[in-house]
Amino acid sequence: MTGARLGIVTSILAAALWLPAAAAPAQTAAADRAAGLGGAAEGQATVLADEPTPSPTVAPALTLTARPATITAGDPVDLVAALGIPGATVRLSRKTAAHADFVVVGLRTTDGKGVARFRVLPRQTTAYRVEYEGDGLTWLPASAETLVPVRPRLTFSAPTRVYRDRAARLAVTVRPAHPGATVVVQRQVDGAWRDWRSVTLGADSRARVARRIGPVGAVKLRVVMAADAGHLAGRSGVRRVQVVKPNPYRVPLGAKGIIVVDISEYTLRFYSYGRLLKAFPCVTGRPGLPTPIGRFKIYARGMWPGGPYGSRIMSYHPPCAIHGTNEPHLLRRFPRNFSHGCTRLYNSHAIWLYDHAPLGTPVWNVP
Repeated sequence: MTGARLGIVTSILAAALWLPAAAAPAQTAAADRAAGLGGAAEGQATVLADEPTPSPTVAPALTLTARPATITAGDPVDLVAALGIPGATVRLSRKTAAHADFVVVGLRTTDGKGVARFRVLPRQTTAYRVEYEGDGLTWLPASAETLVPVRPRLTFSAPTRVYRDRAARLAVTVRPAHPGATVVVQRQVDGAWRDWRSVTLGADSRARVARRIGPVGAVKLRVVMAADAGHLAGRSGVRRVQVVKPNPYRVPLGAKGIIVVDISEYTLRFYSYGRLLKAFPCVTGRPGLPTPIGRFKIYARGMWPGGPYGSRIMSYHPPCAIHGTNEPHLLRRFPRNFSHGCTRLYNSHAIWLYDHAPLGTPVWNVP
């Protein structure tokens, strides 16, 4: 009986030791199922949960530079977007005073140095923005802006010479168009610019005025325009006007060459741009064959081997001409009305005049 009891006790103890060990794997499997991992048969891959994707953390140092920084309307501007990331796409937008928000201009891909370039032609002050959307892995989105101030383009014209008692014709054009705007003509006095005349632009953004400038001497003029919402203040180039004393014949200042024969003085004068270059004694028509009065033009010219026409001849009113002579002694007399209506000169003077008076040169015969 004693041996039988000992065997029963031993069996009970062995079962008690086996039960906790067998329960441990089952508990572990249950825990795995609760965690979503599940069991896997031998020879099969274990499925793991997806790891979270890392977010971009680096902000690129994007800059936008305008060259030149300030321009006149119509001039080009080079915009340089420096991102530092080769092969990236950047977007350029613009905004003016007339826009509530930025408007896309275009896209560029950065070069090997991470730089993109844009050329633009702003006609008014414009803000530009360049944007990079990031790559979703390393680089964060970035943007940069720059402002390009624009001056209006003022074109101003004035004569280089004007008679003291004549009005100078001035003209100004403003671009972009500013119909109805006011511009101011300034003149330089003692080295300082002073307002002289205000002018209102027409519907075509142009203005033309005629004004007497002042006493004899050199005058410097320019046109200025005040700033507005879309532009900086603008100014034109400087124009230098020479005010001169009028000559008695009112020869136009714009003419390269004009011949004036003063019959009462027996003198031929040659003017260029209102200035007297030469004055020569001359012989004119005799009584009954007078030199014609009026305004003519040289229509024929020729070199002459001598004789009554001297060295050169310039015809202006058939049969009258200006020419040399084979009777130079007559040019030393006064009065000198000996010709058949032509105007005679010393041969050397006829040669000079021939060299300066091409076909079409005006001839004014005055009493």
